[in-house]
Amino acid sequence: MESTGLIEERIKGRLAEKFQKNVSDISSESKLVQDLGLDSLDTFELLFELENEFNIVIPTTDAMAFVKIQDVVAYVQNKTKQA
Repeated sequence: MESTGLIEERIKGRLAEKFQKNVSDISSESKLVQDLGLDSLDTFELLFELENEFNIVIPTTDAMAFVKIQDVVAYVQNKTKQA
């Protein structure tokens, strides 16, 4: 099981790479839509990336609750604990 910090860094790295952002500009408080500019297609792409990266399944209904990076990190942390 990975630590929350490592999961957060991996998620930030994915976001930075995929959406041409600097990792240093992404914090756990960054909002996916307002701060990072993700639209609905970007969100689905992110879900696909996270599912592959962490070998988990993220139902769309769960993903609708993701507002900030910390929401995504907590979700992934919880799902990887269950695996």
